Amino acid sequence: MSRLLVAVLTAALGLALVAPAHAQKVVRIWQTETEAQTLAVLNQIAAEFEKTRPGVSVKIEGLAWGDLEKRLTAALAAGAPPDASHGQPITCVSFAAKGLLRPLDDLVDAIGKDNLVDAFRNLCYRDGRYYGVGHSPASSVFVYRKDLLAEKKLQVPRTWDDLIRVAQGLREEKDGQVVRYGLTMTGAPLFINIGVGELLKTNNGRLFDAEGRPTLTEKPVIELLDFYKKLNTVLPPGWTGHGYLDTFANLANGKAAMLYQAYGRGVGYIEKYAPKELANPEHFAVADKLVGPSGKAPAAQLDCEPWMVFKDAKHGDEAVEFLKFLFKEENYIRYLHTVPIHLTPMTKSTFRSAKYGDNPTIRKWRPWVDMQEKYFKNDWVKPILVTEWNDLNRPYLLEVMGSGIIVDMVMDAVKGMPSAEAAAKAQKRVEELLQRGGYLKR
Repeated sequence: MSRLLVAVLTAALGLALVAPAHAQKVVRIWQTETEAQTLAVLNQIAAEFEKTRPGVSVKIEGLAWGDLEKRLTAALAAGAPPDASHGQPITCVSFAAKGLLRPLDDLVDAIGKDNLVDAFRNLCYRDGRYYGVGHSPASSVFVYRKDLLAEKKLQVPRTWDDLIRVAQGLREEKDGQVVRYGLTMTGAPLFINIGVGELLKTNNGRLFDAEGRPTLTEKPVIELLDFYKKLNTVLPPGWTGHGYLDTFANLANGKAAMLYQAYGRGVGYIEKYAPKELANPEHFAVADKLVGPSGKAPAAQLDCEPWMVFKDAKHGDEAVEFLKFLFKEENYIRYLHTVPIHLTPMTKSTFRSAKYGDNPTIRKWRPWVDMQEKYFKNDWVKPILVTEWNDLNRPYLLEVMGSGIIVDMVMDAVKGMPSAEAAAKAQKRVEELLQRGGYLKR
């Protein structure tokens, strides 16, 4: 055998030996937890999964809430979706209706259908199949500085008008400058949509009638827009440009005394930015959400993005295997404990687990956990733009959210347009949107 032939065969053998390393299946995962400690644990779990699946690599990306739907829509349009992703419940329903998702009955079976929390098991259930499994349920909460209310001899607000009055009373000035506002809220588009949904629900309102026609000119919506006008008088200047995380910082560092759209992850900001002696639930207390003038009960927003796997994903089966691995109790608890008050269990077995409850943050901030549990048990919590559970059957809610019409309606009112006029303008635009999509007859 010539030296040249030996060299060629040796090179070919070498290529064959290294080829599998270059033929790895890269599973792309998009999800909404962006905090460093959560990404670190997810990547650690991914590395452990990879050891059990030679030739499979899991790449996890954290995307902000407000960016996810845009990125998903763009990726689908380009024919390059991730293998698995979080998505709002209305996103999951919309994608399932369009045939874009792989059924996840095998994931549900692996977790145990009866092991999933009853209230949120069917967030993305369509035509007898599961197309999404919630990663972790959480409720928005109303947070207030208990010590400051006591100092000002103010009662915890119970109604929309109470909130305005108490916010005015908590405002603090020094040398002609405002050093503390009574209330902080975000004006980010996603959270305006969230705010409209939960405020409308607590005002006994709705976005659509039984036939699916928008109902934006009804009294509860007009009252909601009037309320936003009042909020604009007590919120910090420029609040419409304040991000979701900015409002946590405002509350924690004493620039604001109340936060209406708070979530459990806020305790991390409180412990990071608030004085040590104040960083506890005795000072940063939670209370029932407020009731509107036409309403009778509180309402809150459900933060529980379902996991979705795309039908045309290159490695959908491997993505499901990774999700099964993630939901194994020892892995799932590690994930939940990265943001202990915000990430609560989607599985009953984990909720009952002593290991899950054995966490110092959960023990310290137990009133925040109990408040969320109260909302879950009373069915006071719904997904974005959903005022009744039947609304989840409307596959066009994602398009309504993405259109910006609801946000424009609120901003029109805040900028001075009469509420009835802003509502009528939005009503017409939503009707036209649904007609173009074939959802509504002219």
